[in-house]
Amino acid sequence: MSAHFWNDAEIILYIIIAVLVVDNLWAVYLQIREIIAVHEVDQVPPVISPYLPQDLFNKMRTYKIHKCWFTVINTLLIVVFSGILELFFGFYPWLWDVATKCSLAKWMEHEACVSIFFVLLLSLYITLKACPGMLYEKLFIKALQERKHPPWLRRICREIIDTILAVIFMSLTVVSLVFMVLWLKEYTAVGLYVQSLLLTLLLILLVPFLIDPFVGKRVPLENANLRSDLEHLTDIVDFPMRQVHIIRVNDPNTPSNAFFYGSCCLKRIVIFDTLLLNRGHKDLSTLSPEEVGKGLRDSQVVAVVAHELGHWVHGHFYKAIFMFQFHMILMMCLFHVLFTHGPIYEAVGFEAGLQPIVVGFLIVFGFVLTPYLTMSNFCMLSATRHFEYQADSFAWEMGFSKDLRQALLKLYADNLAFPISDPCYSSWNHTHPTMLDRLNRLEKLQQRLDSNGT
Repeated sequence: MSAHFWNDAEIILYIIIAVLVVDNLWAVYLQIREIIAVHEVDQVPPVISPYLPQDLFNKMRTYKIHKCWFTVINTLLIVVFSGILELFFGFYPWLWDVATKCSLAKWMEHEACVSIFFVLLLSLYITLKACPGMLYEKLFIKALQERKHPPWLRRICREIIDTILAVIFMSLTVVSLVFMVLWLKEYTAVGLYVQSLLLTLLLILLVPFLIDPFVGKRVPLENANLRSDLEHLTDIVDFPMRQVHIIRVNDPNTPSNAFFYGSCCLKRIVIFDTLLLNRGHKDLSTLSPEEVGKGLRDSQVVAVVAHELGHWVHGHFYKAIFMFQFHMILMMCLFHVLFTHGPIYEAVGFEAGLQPIVVGFLIVFGFVLTPYLTMSNFCMLSATRHFEYQADSFAWEMGFSKDLRQALLKLYADNLAFPISDPCYSSWNHTHPTMLDRLNRLEKLQQRLDSNGT
C-alpha cells in the first residue's frame, strides 16, 4: 500500500492539494482568532492607558480588524482557490511549455534559459493575480499615519531600478541552481547545505561591518553619565565596552531599537540613536519638534542594554545558529528524497520523465514540504520568544526590572503598535512576545521574589 501511494501521481496530487488547503485554513483560523481577540477588547489596557489615547486605540483597532479580514479573504481566494485550480489543471506544465516556446535561438533552449523565462512569467502572473488585493489595500485600508511620499518621478525611477535589480538577482539565482543540480546530480542536497553554511558564515563575518553603511553612521556616546553606567554594567558580565556601538540612523523614522549580534571578536551591541533621549543630543535645536522628548532616560537605556547582554550571557546567538543548521540538515534530507521523485512532477501535470529543475524547487519547497516548514517555523518562533523572556529575566536579575518595564512602556509610546494579540496567533506568527506579555512576565517574577522574601 505504501509503495502504491508513493508512486501514484493522482494520490500525490490530492495530498498536495490537501496540504495546501489545511495549511492555509489553519492560517485563516488563526487570523479569525486574532480578529475575535481584538474585537473583544474595546478599552485601552490600563497599563498603557497613559501612553495610548482611547480615540487612537479605536482607530488602531478598526485598522487591525479590517486588515485581518482582508488577509482572510485574500488567503481563501488568491492562495487556496487559485492554488487548487493551478495544481488540478496543470498550470505549471502549461507555463513551462510557454517558457519553452519563448526560446527564439538554439542556445536559449538550454534549461537554464528556459528556467529564467519560466520564473519571469510566473512572477508576472503572481503580480497580476495580486494586483486587485494590492489596490484594495492601498485605496481602502488606510494606514493610521500617512507618511510623506517622495515625488512621483523619483518613485517611478526607484521602482524601475528595483525591478531591474530583482530580475538580475533572480536570473543569477535560477542559473546557479540549475547548473548546481546538473553538476552535482544526486549530491544536490549536500551542495545546497554547504552553500547555505558558507552564506551563514559569510553573513556572520560581514554583517557587523555592514551595519554602519546601511543603517547609519557610528557616533561616539556624548552622555558621560550613560557611558559610565554602561561601562559598569559591561564590566560585571565581562563584555567589552568598545563593542557597544551607537548608530545615528539615516532614517529618523526608524523605530527605537537595540540588538545584540555576533560571536567572539565580532560580537556587537548596537544602539540606535533614536533609543536615546532626544537622540543623544544636548542641543535640542538640531532636532525636529517630533523628535524632542522621544527616547529613554539613562537608567532605561542601561536596562535595555542589560536585556541585550542577557542574549549574550545565555548564548542565544550560538543556539540560534545551531537551531538553523539543524533545520537545514533536516530540510535537505527531505529535499533529497523528494526532489528526484518522478510521480511528484507527474502529479502536477508533467509528462513522465520531464522534471524541470526550477519547477522541482517550486513544488517541493512551495507545496510538498509545507507541513515540515510550518512546524519548524513554529518551533523556531517559540525558541526566539523564549530567548526574549530569558533576556528579560537576566535584566531583572541584574536589578533592572522597574527600569525595563518603564523602557518597554516608553518605547511603546514612541513606536505605537496595536497591543492586543491572541496567544495562539502570536505563537505561530511572532518572533517576540507582545509588550503586555513581557510586562506580565516581569511582574510575575517580582511577585515571586516578594512572596519568597516574605
